[in-house]
Amino acid sequence: MEIKLKPIGKVQSTRTEVKDDYWDSEDSYIELSSTFSPDALMGLESFSHVEVIFFMDQVKPEKIESTARHPRNNKDWPKIGIFSQRGKNRPNQIGHTICKIKSVEGNRLHLEGLDAVNETPILDIKPWVKEFAPRGAVSQPSWISELMTSYWK
Repeated sequence: MEIKLKPIGKVQSTRTEVKDDYWDSEDSYIELSSTFSPDALMGLESFSHVEVIFFMDQVKPEKIESTARHPRNNKDWPKIGIFSQRGKNRPNQIGHTICKIKSVEGNRLHLEGLDAVNETPILDIKPWVKEFAPRGAVSQPSWISELMTSYWK
């Protein structure tokens, strides 16, 4: 089966190259394609956050992983499968982030915490709804907490 998706817009960001950390220091917004009227974003201003699904188009095909590896090639962290980490070299190159809404202006959605570089194609935007948050206790290994130390600074 082949799935075809059409981007709904693009990221406009101060970050133009793929790097792993310090995403909160970037200014970014999503600009919807001209096929959408500004009312496509109507009502988002009443939410604090959105989920953003994007296509990591700058990942080179030869860098795609389908097996186990050390996250960020750090041998101090365990070798784990690509689906046990959030690395950018994913088989379908799909990224997903929950971002804080700063403002909505026409076809532009200004965000805080969008970890996508300038011109990244946006596949979907959904309001973050607390009832979709994990139910019950959440756990994760210590290495991921170490990896994320500088991610948002």
